[in-house]
Amino acid sequence: IRGPHPAVVMLASRTLASPWPLCRVLVSASRSPSRVNSSRACRPVCSTTSTSSTAAETDLVAAMRWKDGAVIRMLHDGDCPLCEREVNMLKQRDCENGRIDFVDIASPSYDPSQNMNLDYEQVMSTIHAIQPDGTVITGIPVFRSLYEQVGLGWVYSLTKNKYVGAAADRVYDFWAARRTQVTGRESLEVLLARRKLDEAGRVACERSKSDD
Repeated sequence: IRGPHPAVVMLASRTLASPWPLCRVLVSASRSPSRVNSSRACRPVCSTTSTSSTAAETDLVAAMRWKDGAVIRMLHDGDCPLCEREVNMLKQRDCENGRIDFVDIASPSYDPSQNMNLDYEQVMSTIHAIQPDGTVITGIPVFRSLYEQVGLGWVYSLTKNKYVGAAADRVYDFWAARRTQVTGRESLEVLLARRKLDEAGRVACERSKSDD
């Protein structure tokens, strides 16, 4: 019987030594001075206004109000401090090219109908991204796609190996299920319950206004 693939051993040993396994390892790698050209960093945050889609797309895709030039949409939790550090890094590197459309799922204005009907509970369970044709991707492939768009594809290239990719998925899933408490927030269950109450309250207010 062959032992584990050497790449799996390396990834596991590096990630398990970190308080928030995969994110910390890969984000720190992305900041390697030999790979990042700080002189090209674009400080302002790019606008995320969107435009209409082509006639050949489905109704769901057409409803996404896709940003000009974007090739992938990242659905991120704006209330997660660690997640936002990575989002800000991606925004800074993507500012000149605008290839990523950033959508904050924690915003009260988040609209599932503009995001392939992915509701708050779904997108809080693991990271999601959407491609212009409406294809939804989740987990480690999301990070790989995002990093490729900002010239850091090498960071996640190892996860293309099926053994490494499977190990990375397990590590990320473990982290994702606990990330709210690790970052000093309430449990995911509590946050989901509060979101449902908030949405119910907004619906009640809108109905009350329409009745008036």
